[in-house]
Amino acid sequence: MLAALAHPASAQLATLSGRVTDAQTDSAVAEAYVFVSGSLLRTLTDAHGAYALHGVAPGTHMVRVLIVGYQSAARTVTFAAGETHEENFSLQPALLQLAPVTVTASRGTQLIGDVPASQAVVTRRDLLNRNIITLDQALRFVPGVSFNDGDIDIRGSTGAAGGVGSRVLMLVDGHPVLSADGGEVDFNSLPLLDVDRVEVVKGAYSALWGSNALGGVVNIITTPIDSTPETVGTLHYGAYDQPPNYRADERYPSFSGFMLQHSRQIGAVGVRGMVDRETSNGFREDDQSSRWLFRGKMDLPSVAGNPASASVIYSSQNSGNFFMWDSPAAPTRPPANTLNDWQHDTKLSAGATLQPIDRSALRLQIDPYFEKDGTQNHFFSDSDFSFHNATKFGTNAQLTMAPSVSQVLIMGGEVAHTAVSSDILGNPSLDDYGLYAQDAAELSRFVNTTLGLRLDGHQATGSSNELTLNPKLGIIVRPSQRVGLRASLARGYRAPAAIEQFVNSRQSGIPVHPNPNLHGETAWSAEFGAAATVTPWFWVDGAVFESDYHDLIGPGIIPDSGIVFQFQNVQRARIRGIDVATKTDIVPRLVALDLNYTMLNTYDYGFHGPLPYRSKHYITGSLELLGGLTGIDLSYRSRVERVLLFPVDPRGSITLVDLRLGYPLFGSFVQAKISNLFQQRYVDIMERTPGAPRSLLLSLRRTF
Repeated sequence: MLAALAHPASAQLATLSGRVTDAQTDSAVAEAYVFVSGSLLRTLTDAHGAYALHGVAPGTHMVRVLIVGYQSAARTVTFAAGETHEENFSLQPALLQLAPVTVTASRGTQLIGDVPASQAVVTRRDLLNRNIITLDQALRFVPGVSFNDGDIDIRGSTGAAGGVGSRVLMLVDGHPVLSADGGEVDFNSLPLLDVDRVEVVKGAYSALWGSNALGGVVNIITTPIDSTPETVGTLHYGAYDQPPNYRADERYPSFSGFMLQHSRQIGAVGVRGMVDRETSNGFREDDQSSRWLFRGKMDLPSVAGNPASASVIYSSQNSGNFFMWDSPAAPTRPPANTLNDWQHDTKLSAGATLQPIDRSALRLQIDPYFEKDGTQNHFFSDSDFSFHNATKFGTNAQLTMAPSVSQVLIMGGEVAHTAVSSDILGNPSLDDYGLYAQDAAELSRFVNTTLGLRLDGHQATGSSNELTLNPKLGIIVRPSQRVGLRASLARGYRAPAAIEQFVNSRQSGIPVHPNPNLHGETAWSAEFGAAATVTPWFWVDGAVFESDYHDLIGPGIIPDSGIVFQFQNVQRARIRGIDVATKTDIVPRLVALDLNYTMLNTYDYGFHGPLPYRSKHYITGSLELLGGLTGIDLSYRSRVERVLLFPVDPRGSITLVDLRLGYPLFGSFVQAKISNLFQQRYVDIMERTPGAPRSLLLSLRRTF
């Protein structure tokens, strides 16, 4: 099969090059996607709008150009053997800012309309206009996404787990960045300045990504390094409007920081470096934080041979340990026995993408990655958790083939090894591996199908080997260019994290013992959805979904032990719901409205009632003026139906309104944002934890 698909070294292949411009201004359009249909060839335009694709097979092909904010362009081009063909494109602006492509839903670049998965894309423009410091501040406005005490939740897949065992897989350029010990997402250590877009895939349809993708996948895709040197810097300062009687001390609660990034090409290699410094004394006592973040990236473009890239992230953070309030009258003060607790965390993430084979119909991609986490706790009430280190390294290898213009085959495998050294976990090791395959085929002009299968294995010290088979099936029907109907069924799996299997400690005086026999949790997810561009200025996407979860991991009492806890496979649950997203350009380029609604109906078969820490209704919306320079953001979630710790405490719905302003000034971009504009006093999702008061953030961004 490989021999048939691969072009012989002596074959006379063609080259396609050209330029992409704005039809109204004739200015260059950078970072537009250029595809040769029926092949694996794709590239991005540079800062001058130029592009080049090498290795085009002789014959007639469809060339497509796509980018957010413009209407797509397509042209039939005939290539002669050995020819260098020039093809220029002039794009017309589009009213709606819709993302055209995805690389996450099916582990390969596809048009979003060809993938039968519910997904959302946060663009670079969205991140800039929202004036954010960490990525989670923008993700909370993605339909179906919410946050429970810092834990990211997609369609109710996650309650409040203290970060351990995320059911959402976080990726940076396709490389996992969950912590090695607990499978946690740390938004403080994720890149921001060079993010091109963030793709969110919902439900277990993301099964081909393996463990932790039980509820969905979030993939942060960074920008390529251009040949033109660029320096980007940001400064920001913020303050909380905390009433004096709630302040921890005489200091005014505030936060500040800066980010500085430089990119350039050295010969054929693109290099980028970034430094980020953040400090805050927090709006609660023992809520202070201080962080350094460093990131480096290197790109070796395809013109230098086989394309490759590599990146590394290092963060070091000191943070307070506010768990809950001392009393309702003192909601920003922790109990006396935890006062002055703090911890030091370090994190090192590295990943590379190598393509030893990169041809029009065949690509071999190898993605090694590395994760190292260290924690040093300074808890004066609990002395058993003084140090903690974990290392994880793994590799994914994927073979992508295009045997015809209407079919793409993917086969691959992944292995990972985790080693832990800790005074509460001991020295266990965990091994995970997976094999996967997928066939995406266009059956006709109107019907696309995807069939996939993944085998996952997990083995930890002292436990038996665990194997699970996870299929997925999807179909999309396009009765017209403006309407797409989709349906999918898939099974997902999440292996237990080291903390869940081996923790041996006391938490708030309660003993927690290890459970080496803990096994993974699974979910079946199904959905029916549709997306339609009703008019050139109004778009809607909706889905009805159901997920059935088996053997969910959570804390449980060891039988006949009194009050000794351990992580157990304690829950079977069902979540049904509706997910609707709309985009409207009320006045082109001046007034736009995004409105999203998610409804969850959850059921815990053990409790015979709703799952904890989920709301029934979620609404988010953004009214943007002047092309996003000014905006009003709304987020609402109804009263949490069930909690675990303090069920008799009063709790209610949460409605937050943010106001943001931005303006280009003397070559810089100046922004101001007021969060929680109407100063709602509320208890966060985790009981006895106050929500953030009104705050003001001022930011300055400049590109050199």
